Amino acid sequence: MFNCVIIRYGEIGTKSPQTRRWFEQILMNNIREALVSEGIEYKGVFARHGRIIVRTNKAKESVEVLRRVFGIVSLSPAMEIDAELEKINKVALKLFRKKKRELGLDQPSFRITARRITKEFPLKSPEIQAKVGEFILENENAGVDLKNYDIEVGVELMEGKAYVFVDRIKAWGGLPIGTQGKVVAMLSGGIDSSVAAFLMMKRGCEIIPLHIYTGEKTLEKVREVWNRLKMYHYGGKADLIVIRLKEREKILQKLKELGKESYIGIFCKFMGVKVADRIAREFGAKGIVTGDSIGQLEIMYIVSQASELPIYTPLIGLDEEEVVEIAKEIGTFELSEEVPSSPKHPVIKGSWEEFKRLYREIFGEEPKKRGC
Repeated sequence: MFNCVIIRYGEIGTKSPQTRRWFEQILMNNIREALVSEGIEYKGVFARHGRIIVRTNKAKESVEVLRRVFGIVSLSPAMEIDAELEKINKVALKLFRKKKRELGLDQPSFRITARRITKEFPLKSPEIQAKVGEFILENENAGVDLKNYDIEVGVELMEGKAYVFVDRIKAWGGLPIGTQGKVVAMLSGGIDSSVAAFLMMKRGCEIIPLHIYTGEKTLEKVREVWNRLKMYHYGGKADLIVIRLKEREKILQKLKELGKESYIGIFCKFMGVKVADRIAREFGAKGIVTGDSIGQLEIMYIVSQASELPIYTPLIGLDEEEVVEIAKEIGTFELSEEVPSSPKHPVIKGSWEEFKRLYREIFGEEPKKRGC
């Protein structure tokens, strides 16, 4: 029934005209990549007056994919027709009846929302709303309710075409991936790191996923998590990078000898960030992303000493419940929750001075930024 999808964006519309066109082009490229990667045929993708239109006969299937493309605020499967009142009335009634059947309502309330994006159509928006609403009332057992409606029929008109729809589906918003450069995201396999990577993707960053190897079971989880995150990473190209820390056994053994096993987690994070620093410089990335939160402030300070690059912690303003809610919504919670923490009783409030002392004991030198 539908022959196109109307895509609406948010922040992009606040940019200057030149910047806005650049953002639109990247968003359209990401849309094309999403459709091609999911095997959905389309006839064209084009920008018009603050909207992006995707022409496709698989509009409903497209919506499920496109709502995961960052930069899109909402979208609607729609019928694109010539902007003639008789045609608009007939299509509006057809979509109204379809929605009525879906909802299983005998006498639904409805409203018409019309917008002339370009002004060549002779009737003004309130007049269009009145005409279309009157036509539906003449042909259906229904009532008008502008506030508490069951069905909203939307009509948008531009450049001689009318786009008629009955659903407005919310998407993630944010910025298109590729507009904000690259960052290295450290994926531990836990809930926090996957949500941190997701939030940076939402802000337009291309993710270079990095996992510091600790075992096959955890690596398997990380691969599953990254495969899930890739469903939102249209516009990004990187594959999962897995690195084994050559110093890991040495660090574990020495900390056990010193009776400081509680520092194992901090050392693994510190050394991991040193690796991430190297990877970031190789890929031209502008920073490192971790899943740390404000409850780990002292540890965050220690780990930040491992790199001169910015370390981004997008979870810093979220509590645990908010992080879990996002993880469930994007499908990484079930994949991540079984990953065990190491060590069993990690230090909660580390000391930079104590960390430096232990580092000297292990490596015979002061901790330095950059390199491995």
